[in-house]
Amino acid sequence: MTIMELEDVVKNIDMRLSHVEQILPTLATKADLAGFATKADLAGFATKADVAGLATRAELQAECQQTRQQFNAVAERIEGYVRLVAEGHDGLQQRLAETNRRFDEEMARIDRRVMRLEGR
Repeated sequence: MTIMELEDVVKNIDMRLSHVEQILPTLATKADLAGFATKADLAGFATKADVAGLATRAELQAECQQTRQQFNAVAERIEGYVRLVAEGHDGLQQRLAETNRRFDEEMARIDRRVMRLEGR
C-alpha cells in the first residue's frame, strides 16, 4: 500500500470516527438503563407458553367477521319489524282518519236534527 492510499484510509477512518463521536452522547449508558426491567424482572410475566393459548390475528378476524354477519342478520330482522310497525301505524292513522270523518258526519247530522227540533 502506498503512502497516499494509507493517508486516504486514515482520513476515511477519521471521518467515520467523527460521525461516531457525534452519535455517542445520544446513546444510553448503563446508568440510564438501570431503571428499566431486566430479563429476570420480566420472567414472572407471560411466557411463550402462556401466549400460545391466545387467539391469533386470523382467528380474531374470523370471529369479527362472523359477529358482523350475525349482527347484520339481526339488524335486517329488526328493520323488518320496524317496517311492520310503521305499516301498522299507517293503517291505524287511516282508520282513525276515517273514524274522525264518520264522527264529524254523524255530529253534523245530529246537529241538523237538533236545529230542526228547535225550529218547531
